[in-house]
Amino acid sequence: MTINLAPMQRENMTARIYREIKQKIMMGELRPGDTITLRSITDTLGVSQTPVREALLQLVSERALTLSPGKSVKVPELTVAQLQELRSIRLELECFAARRAVPHATPELIAELRRIHASLMESRRQQLMAPVLARNFDFHFALYSAAQMPHLLSMIENLWVQTASYLSYLYTPPFPVLPDGHPHEGIIAALEAGDTEAVVREIRRDIEGHGEFLIRYLTEHGLVK
Repeated sequence: MTINLAPMQRENMTARIYREIKQKIMMGELRPGDTITLRSITDTLGVSQTPVREALLQLVSERALTLSPGKSVKVPELTVAQLQELRSIRLELECFAARRAVPHATPELIAELRRIHASLMESRRQQLMAPVLARNFDFHFALYSAAQMPHLLSMIENLWVQTASYLSYLYTPPFPVLPDGHPHEGIIAALEAGDTEAVVREIRRDIEGHGEFLIRYLTEHGLVK
């Protein structure tokens, strides 16, 4: 039996390029309107155009990137209405995921969430954007993964990546601070108490509160329409 390895190798390369570009968006390294060309990726990674093109088209299909004239794509520039729409969808899906996660919140998960949040708060103290974004992602997706609903998790991640490039503006020093403490602390306390409604309430406070900070900043600085 003959096995053709070339397609598999290209698929693996495409997946790696896809993850690297997606990571740059999620960590605020790429901002709204930034252009990505085939040449810039191929030159940086030393790979052929085919897997790069496939990775970029996959991200376009997920609305993480949009097509531009020529051999390039760009990070989407959203309106206030679009940001608010995506936030509303996130609220529904993430509150649902949190609700379904509570019965599976083991002591080990709670300890992990506490560790992640401690790291996040240390990065906030130092006003370091990338580690804050990374630990915030880790916290939420550790919780949502406990819901044991992989399709739901994928949908939530897709929503995050569509707006993630704007978070580089939210976490421009000084970082915003919500009243009544960080919602993550409330989430951890509610999980320990097995209080589902309190967990959902804190998830909502987190998304709505930071969302309002973001839209206010973008509006005041003329960065959205």
